[in-house]
Amino acid sequence: MSMNNPAMNDPLAIKAAVSVLNQSVTSGDLPLGVAMIANSEGVLFKHATGAVGGQGQSAVTTDSIFAIASMTKLITTIAALQLVEAGALKLDEPISTYLPALKDLQVLVGFNGDEPIYAPSPRAPSARELITHTSGFVYPMWNANALTAQTLKITPGLGAGRDSINAPLGFAPGTHMEYGISTDWLGVLVEQLSGQALIDYFEAHIFAPLNMQDTFYDLPEAKAHRALPMALRTAEGLVDAPIYQPKPSEKKSDTFYGGGAGLFSTVHDYTQVLRALLRDGALDGQRILQAETVDAMFDNHIGELTVAPLATEMPMLTNDIDMGFGSSAKWGLGFLLHTHGTNNGRSAGSASWGGLFNSYFWIDRERDICGVYATQLLPFFDGKAIETLQALERIVYGK
Repeated sequence: MSMNNPAMNDPLAIKAAVSVLNQSVTSGDLPLGVAMIANSEGVLFKHATGAVGGQGQSAVTTDSIFAIASMTKLITTIAALQLVEAGALKLDEPISTYLPALKDLQVLVGFNGDEPIYAPSPRAPSARELITHTSGFVYPMWNANALTAQTLKITPGLGAGRDSINAPLGFAPGTHMEYGISTDWLGVLVEQLSGQALIDYFEAHIFAPLNMQDTFYDLPEAKAHRALPMALRTAEGLVDAPIYQPKPSEKKSDTFYGGGAGLFSTVHDYTQVLRALLRDGALDGQRILQAETVDAMFDNHIGELTVAPLATEMPMLTNDIDMGFGSSAKWGLGFLLHTHGTNNGRSAGSASWGGLFNSYFWIDRERDICGVYATQLLPFFDGKAIETLQALERIVYGK
C-alpha cells in the first residue's frame, strides 16, 4: 500500500502538529492531549501534551492510558464479525433466535403523565441492526423518552450494569437510525455465541493477536499511574470531574462488561486495530478479519437512512453532536462513514467515531492513513477538542 500522505513526511508539518497539540493545553483550552497518526506501514506521528498529578506533576505520554468509552464499540463489532466468519452468527437473523428474551420487545412511544405508553415491536432487531444502530435501542442522553423513563425509574440508569440495557425500544427496528445501547446487546450476543465472557473473547481473539498489552476493562493496579484523570468543562472553566475518574480494579471484579463502552486503552493499542483494518484485516502476521469482511465494514449498511446530528438531553455528559461534521453520513459495520469526505481532509468513504470522554479516531483507506486523538474531558463533543482534532487533521492532509 502506498503512503499517500506526504504532509507527515515534512518536518514543518510535524512541527505544526506538535504546536497545535501543545497550544490546546498551554492556552488552557484543554487539560491534556495525546495523538497518533499511522498508515499501513507504521506510525508516522505521535505526541502527548499536558501534565497530571499534584506537585511534581508527571507528563502525559503517548503511553498514557485513557478511557475510550464508545470506541469500545468497534472492538465488539469486530468480535461479532469474527463470529459471522466462523458461521456462528447470521447478520440478518432476528437476535431473538440467539437471545430468546428479546423476542417480545416493546416500543416506548410516549407518556400519559408519568405512565409510559408502549406499542409491541413488529419484530426483533437483527445483529446487523444492532451494529448499525437501526435496532430501536437508544441512549437517554440523546433521547427524551428514554431519559424520562430513566428519571421516573421505569428503566435503570446507564450505570446499573447488566440491568442498564434492559430497556424498551425507542422506535421499530429498521425504521430509523439513532445511536444507542445496541452494541451492548451485541456484546451479550458475542458472549452467548462464543461461550466466553466478553473480556476473555477480546483478549484471545483481538488484543493478543494485535499485541495490545494496554487494553482492558479492569485497570491493573500496576498500570494505574499511567491512567489519565477526567476533567469537566464548567462555566467557570476546567475542573476535576466528580465522576468517571479512573480507578484500578481486579480483573473480572465486575459481573458485566458492556460491548458499548468500558475499555481503557492507549493510542498505540487502538492504532493497532486501525492499522489492521488498513491492511485488510491482518497486521504483523496475525489476521483478525478476512479482507472481504473488512471491505463490507466500509459499505453503507443503513440504506436511505442517515446519521443525523443529535441534540443533548443530558448537557453534563454531552453537547449536541454532529459526527459527520456538517457533511452527510451513513453507517458501516462498526463506525460512521463519511460518504463525501469532510472539509478537513478525510476522503469519501472514510470511517470514524469517538468516545464520550472526547476521544476520536478515523480511518481513511483511500489515503492509507488513520488517526487517534484523545483528551479526557466531559461533556462529549467539546468545542475545543473538536477544533484541535480538526486542526490536526488539516495538517495531516496538507490542507
